[in-house]
Amino acid sequence: MGGFDGWDIYRDVRTFGDEYKYGKSTYDDNNTTNGGCFDPDAGNSDYYAYLAGIETFANAEAVDINVFATPGINFYDHSSLTEEAIDMVEEDRADSLYIISTPSWATTVDEIVDAIDTIGLDSNYSAVYWPWIQVRDNENSTQLYIPPTGEVLRNIALTDNVSYPWFAVAGYSRGIVNAIKAYKKLTLDERDDLYRMRINPIATFSDTGPIIWGNKTLQIRESALDRINVRRLLLRARKLIAAVAVRLLFEQNDEQVRAEFARLVNPILESIKKERGLYDFRLVVSNDPEDIDSNTLRGKIYIKPTRSLEYIDVEFIITPTGASFENI
Repeated sequence: MGGFDGWDIYRDVRTFGDEYKYGKSTYDDNNTTNGGCFDPDAGNSDYYAYLAGIETFANAEAVDINVFATPGINFYDHSSLTEEAIDMVEEDRADSLYIISTPSWATTVDEIVDAIDTIGLDSNYSAVYWPWIQVRDNENSTQLYIPPTGEVLRNIALTDNVSYPWFAVAGYSRGIVNAIKAYKKLTLDERDDLYRMRINPIATFSDTGPIIWGNKTLQIRESALDRINVRRLLLRARKLIAAVAVRLLFEQNDEQVRAEFARLVNPILESIKKERGLYDFRLVVSNDPEDIDSNTLRGKIYIKPTRSLEYIDVEFIITPTGASFENI
């Protein structure tokens, strides 16, 4: 963590968990023994060190990212920090997806389902994956379990390189996990239980090993935005459109600038449609005198996002030997 973010590099005791937040029972601003916790403005607990680190990403104009993660923070033991990160990504930036880690003690499906149900996270800018995965620690010649967060991020980068952000980061093409094994080999019923609770499973198949097998955000309400590929589609479209629209600021607010806005935006959406991100779209630019008087150009973009294929239903029908398939 260094020092700029409030971490005391001379402290040899960790203040693990959100209880080391100012005002909580475990926080003691008078405790200077064993490294203790000090004034919240100085931020010498882990909580404030992480919070300061999170806040450095709040300005989207200063830091360009499209995915965010907080190693060492899980949604249960650090629920306050997780909510701070969600707020930063969703409200301050509104251009990134937050991959949240799960607690190490959740080793069964029931435990992880109960944990996320207790916390009640609800955000289409965030996603969770489970179970943890086993990797090789070459430095110490051993094997250890870690959250799948890093592999999810790697597959997001892979997806952006080999296809587009609006393709699902999952499955055989863009979801293979580089790990020895998952902590638990999930059954079909267990994967379904996780998916109903908006937890993306790390499945295990005999031919591939661990593989990302889910595409859900943490949004509770069922809509197009409860899928990661649709959320990332909107994030990408917004960023591309913002990059061209900003060039029009401080130009004359007349018919010519509105036509120029449409000329810049339509090719972006047409390109996304061509690359299988949209079924269709429509751009409407307002001519409302109230908008013009308020020095505003107001546009609405209606889109039909392409959904990912998540279920295949095949029915086998036995026919008599003499039946002709041409008549079926």
